[in-house]
Amino acid sequence: MRRNSGVSIKRRISILMDVWERILKEWDSDGKLSREKVIQLLKEAYSRERIKPLKGAANPPDLYEKELASLYVVGKYGMGLDAEYPELFDTIFHSEVRFEEAIKTLLTEDPKTARMKVQTLLGGSVDENTIARMLRLKLAEIYFGFADKDSLKILLKRLSEAFPEFEQLASKYARFYIAFSIANEIQKGEVRDRLTKEATKQALALEFSWLGRKVLPDDSYIRVIAEDVFNLNSRLLDSILPKSRGRRGDRAGRKRSKEERAVS
Repeated sequence: MRRNSGVSIKRRISILMDVWERILKEWDSDGKLSREKVIQLLKEAYSRERIKPLKGAANPPDLYEKELASLYVVGKYGMGLDAEYPELFDTIFHSEVRFEEAIKTLLTEDPKTARMKVQTLLGGSVDENTIARMLRLKLAEIYFGFADKDSLKILLKRLSEAFPEFEQLASKYARFYIAFSIANEIQKGEVRDRLTKEATKQALALEFSWLGRKVLPDDSYIRVIAEDVFNLNSRLLDSILPKSRGRRGDRAGRKRSKEERAVS
């Protein structure tokens, strides 16, 4: 099947591998490299290649720090660098290492035990931003092909059981994941018309049925991700995702941006 233009997984991996080449060169030269420097290298590479991080509708100020999840996943699971450079991973990716440990805890322990262990792993205080960053790591694993998509569904279920106060965040993240997945399928050429888009949306929402109908993303939200993250052009998207019109659509867009800020 012919693929559409835009940013493919293969291209993102290639860019991230180039960033890793810069990281290892600097690390091997003197063994001194900060997390802030790595964020800057990542930002420069994305700017040069004219792509944006994996994200929803919002653009939070720490977006590129959050995008270190993608760099971590490709470096560890795609390149096997964690075994060769354990000190580098401990120094630069200390947050991602803890998030990964928290994910494993949620997936393997009973809710009460998981809650206590995750709180300890994440420094005692767990807020929406911390949970969203943990979920972003799982999204990166799935997107780059290092984890099964069902693992996110299970993780959100276990998260809601261990931290019931974050069930609304779980719902938001499920909505984001569905929108992101559809945008990705459009980029790959798997979704090419409104009928297929709608069928895909309903099928994905069914996988998160325990969270209710609120996980269904609207087309304008999918479109923002398709344009910003996957660089898909308006002419292609017009045939799949109709634009919102008028002031009502603008207000809805601003409301969604606020609601989705935590998952970006």
